[in-house]
Amino acid sequence: MNNVMKKPTWMTYLLFSELFVVLVFIDQFTKDLIVKSFALGQKDPIINGFFSFMYVRNTGSAFSMFSEKSWGITFLSTISTIAFVLLIVLAFFVLARFRSRRLSICLLFLCAGTLGNLIDRIRLKYVVDFICFDFGSYTFPIFNVADIYVTLSCIAIAVLLLFNEKFIPEIPFNPTKDEPQKESGLIDFPGKDEKPDTDGE
Repeated sequence: MNNVMKKPTWMTYLLFSELFVVLVFIDQFTKDLIVKSFALGQKDPIINGFFSFMYVRNTGSAFSMFSEKSWGITFLSTISTIAFVLLIVLAFFVLARFRSRRLSICLLFLCAGTLGNLIDRIRLKYVVDFICFDFGSYTFPIFNVADIYVTLSCIAIAVLLLFNEKFIPEIPFNPTKDEPQKESGLIDFPGKDEKPDTDGE
């Protein structure tokens, strides 16, 4: 790939910020819609025997982990707050320093999912879950839109890091100011292409 990764402008940061707000809004909107439309525990099949909406309250983490622990909500709220702050800083740092829009978008999805569930834990003391899949007699742990953000973004980040030669821009060690970077996964070590000076031999 030889695409030039230009320095992000203020418009780029604005668009990324708007994307983040929209993602959080979608998560909160869907949860609010379920709370207003369903009774607690109500299940409404969309595809009989496979996919349905079911309103449940989850005091644990994604997919109901730690839901039976009395300390779970406090512990998870604290961890989520720390994780959110670190992730949002990292997302914009990656955009500004490494100019990797793909990786930054993945991190924004991860941030949005973290914040979406954190808002529920702080405001309601539980997380609203409603997406339910049944596989015969087995019901997959019920989840929400924020959980989808977190899961898919983690998978995407793993793919980006494992196959960086296709997805991550080249990261020079000492880039010059305002110098465009090539979109490549190969790290350009200084001096790697320099030929030894043999004139004096």
